[in-house]
Amino acid sequence: MKKILGLAISIVLATGLLGCGTKSIIYKAGIYEGTAEGHIGPITVQILTDQYEILEINILEQQETPVIADIVYEKIPTRVIKANNPEVQVVAGATYTSDGLIKAIKDALDKAKK
Repeated sequence: MKKILGLAISIVLATGLLGCGTKSIIYKAGIYEGTAEGHIGPITVQILTDQYEILEINILEQQETPVIADIVYEKIPTRVIKANNPEVQVVAGATYTSDGLIKAIKDALDKAKK
C-alpha cells in the first residue's frame, strides 16, 4: 500500500512539474498601433505588450455609433487581454464594429510579434 501511495504521489508531482515550464516569448515588448475598417470608418488602437502577453488596449480613433461602440470597446479589449489572443467572440448586435476592432488589434499585434 505504501508503494502504491508513493508511486501515486510521484506521478502527481512529476505531472505538476511538467506543467511548470517556461513561458514562450510571443511579442517584442513595446507599444504598437493598428488600424482596420469598422462599420462606419477606421478604428485605430494602441496595444501595450511585454514579451509574454497583451497588457493594455486603447482605442485612439474611431467613428462608430456611440451606443453600439461603447459596448464593443468595453468587452472586446477585456476578452483579448484575458485570452492573450485576438481570436475572441464578437459582441452580438455589433458584429461589424467588433470585427473592425479585432482586425485593428490583430494589425497592432502583427507588429509586436517576434
